[in-house]
Amino acid sequence: MVFHANSESGKTDDLKSDDDINLAFLSSSGDWASISGHASIVTDREAVRKYYSPSLKAWLGDLGDGKHDGGPEDPRIILIKVKAATIQYAISKSTMIGSAIEVAKGAITGDAASVNKLRHLSESELQQWRAK
Repeated sequence: MVFHANSESGKTDDLKSDDDINLAFLSSSGDWASISGHASIVTDREAVRKYYSPSLKAWLGDLGDGKHDGGPEDPRIILIKVKAATIQYAISKSTMIGSAIEVAKGAITGDAASVNKLRHLSESELQQWRAK
């Protein structure tokens, strides 16, 4: 995965001292994913241009010096590349109402609610997938 970043934001300093990361995603339906891995900083202008989006200008602004304009050549724009080591995710088994009923049932019976299917992809599984 690749993310845009501002080289002046402090994220680069954080990643230089510790490149371990976790990305978490949650959908409105209750599905979620947690990705653990390592991040690296990419400053290569060709790569920045490849992933560039004009909407980045809204986040960086134009400093008026002809160089720091939020465009694809703006030296503040870098990439953070994430290489996943493990992925854990859950897919909801039912609707939000069905999940609420399952949780209520668990509260009454003392049984753990079963509202999603939990999956785990190990580092070796991810390496096998990348090799294909």
